[in-house]
Amino acid sequence: MSSSPEEKIKKLGKKLGANLVGIASVEDINKYAPEGHRPDDVLMGAKSAIVFAGQLTPKGAWHSKGYQVHHMNRSFGIPYRNRIAFDVALYIEEKYGYYAAVASGGNISAKLCAEMAGMGTRSMAAGIVLNKDWGLLNFGVAMTTMPLKPDGMVDEQVCPHPSCVKRWEKEGKTFCLDACPECLSGELEDGKIKWMRYNRHVCATRAQTRSINSFQRTLLEAINEPDLEKRKSIVLGTFFGSVVATVSTANTMGQCGECLRGCPITIKARTLKPKWKPGDPG
Repeated sequence: MSSSPEEKIKKLGKKLGANLVGIASVEDINKYAPEGHRPDDVLMGAKSAIVFAGQLTPKGAWHSKGYQVHHMNRSFGIPYRNRIAFDVALYIEEKYGYYAAVASGGNISAKLCAEMAGMGTRSMAAGIVLNKDWGLLNFGVAMTTMPLKPDGMVDEQVCPHPSCVKRWEKEGKTFCLDACPECLSGELEDGKIKWMRYNRHVCATRAQTRSINSFQRTLLEAINEPDLEKRKSIVLGTFFGSVVATVSTANTMGQCGECLRGCPITIKARTLKPKWKPGDPG
């Protein structure tokens, strides 16, 4: 029996390195996405969004005393996921004769596409989509005018984990809310999320100290500094140097991810499960 186009596309995505591949209907996405941020705003006539998900970092990146190692490792996966989306977009155009394009640059919500494609559900850490097996993932999205059968949303919420429900009932907090009460807030009711809030403006001032925004702000500060020696000190200083290095290597993550360090779902996902055992051939 020959495989369907959906099966072939998913098989190719996994062959190229995606851990998960899902398909969402643009019609379903548009029920939630505002105008200007819909797949068919980017690609006219788009019918389907194909989402490629991958493990966020090597598991060892979570085993660092500071968040910087984890933060840096998260930057490496995004271009990789987008490359998979790019290659699959070319495949669709060449094999099936439908237009395709890669969604990037923040114009389309990859997290919303992932939800609609059955990749996971929003967590109490409201800006984050969690998968029950892989925990926190990153996503690449290819849009196409090709009508494909969507996978649909996950039936059951991944978050909250049973241990989080128990802690909420006892202490009125979850592991992520306890980790960062300034950035996150929310409430559980009957073992489910009643409401959640992510204060992005607070998180950004902490997690994006060496991002594109920091580059622009520091450069403007140097330009406006009338004293030559102070201007040189700003431009040649270690802070501006680290900002330039961060931007030039695309190491620009929006959030620190510390809220998930104690998350039971993420802890399970980042536990090593080696196929090799001592005594096996190398």
